[in-house]
Amino acid sequence: MTAHKTLKRQIRERMRKTGEAYTAARQHFRVAKDSPMSEQTFDYPTAPVAQDVQPDLWPSWVNQHPWLKTFLPCAEAEARNQGYDECDHFCIQLAFLRLGSPTEDWFRELRVNVTQWREDILVALGTNIDKSTFDRYLELGKRIQQARTSENPIEDLPLKRITSEAQQMLELAKSEAVRDHVPVDEKHFMVPMMDLHPFGEPTIEELRKITLRK
Repeated sequence: MTAHKTLKRQIRERMRKTGEAYTAARQHFRVAKDSPMSEQTFDYPTAPVAQDVQPDLWPSWVNQHPWLKTFLPCAEAEARNQGYDECDHFCIQLAFLRLGSPTEDWFRELRVNVTQWREDILVALGTNIDKSTFDRYLELGKRIQQARTSENPIEDLPLKRITSEAQQMLELAKSEAVRDHVPVDEKHFMVPMMDLHPFGEPTIEELRKITLRK
């Protein structure tokens, strides 16, 4: 795929997520290319993270993977921090993007602007919203406030479900771990992360090499 076609695809993806016009979306990519860090940052205080995953929320096979049992409560916290009652792939991505080494080194090797990626996700989740969406977020205000102060978020703010995209990320990571004959950990999540990331197209083989896999 040529660079021009790749840029057009990236612009269309941002238009879909944010509702921006083509010109506004294209301006984002021109600015992002010139500047390694965005001048404006979007973030929310991190919700308290439970010690365990919420019972019966995730596939039963998750319990066989210690790293997932530590990581997925962070994704749950991201969902609750948005006031949601379900965990989607954006929440998993945000949790993953907050990890330190070695994931930050892998993204750096891919030349991915992680800060910009996190901002784009938060925009897609509702930081930049129209009136109808804003009204819906007002209804979530109480839940969001509870998420930021609760000492027992699993009981106070149970999630109802995980989305199909979140399930897809788990299954892709699981398949990578099965290939390596080991439990899932952060290196296996690089494949589903980049598979759902519109701004880069490394091959699976390249991702395996970056994460020091065969």
